[in-house]
Amino acid sequence: MKLLEVFKDFKVRVKGASFHSKYEADYLVIPKSNPKTVTLEDLNKYIENLQRRYPDRDFYLRITHVNGKQYHIITRKTWKKLPDGTKKRVYDRIPIYINLEEQKFYVPETYVRKQYGLTCYIIMRTLGTLGVAEVKYAGISRRKRS
Repeated sequence: MKLLEVFKDFKVRVKGASFHSKYEADYLVIPKSNPKTVTLEDLNKYIENLQRRYPDRDFYLRITHVNGKQYHIITRKTWKKLPDGTKKRVYDRIPIYINLEEQKFYVPETYVRKQYGLTCYIIMRTLGTLGVAEVKYAGISRRKRS
């Protein structure tokens, strides 16, 4: 599995609305000039908040090793059990790998390639909440069709 470093290996672009939703606007997610140092306690609080707000989505924090480095992963369960007992695969989960020693954030390359928009949105929300990223207006992309 190849991990891409957020902010270094790809640009985090998010589409949004501007001028009362008449135009599509581009926003860049950039690292803060004085980012907060993320700790394990911060990650645990973030996961608890996600679990409280979205109890049906099964968010959790786990630890793994990739190429000799330890990563904490914010993710969701891959399978969801339906009320009738069958399992359904969850496609809208984006795992974020966090190296607490180096304070770097990674996403698997396949997610960036296949679900770029969702990946960028999840990165924006997660890293913004953790206090390490901010959103910068990048301009109007085109007029929305009505």
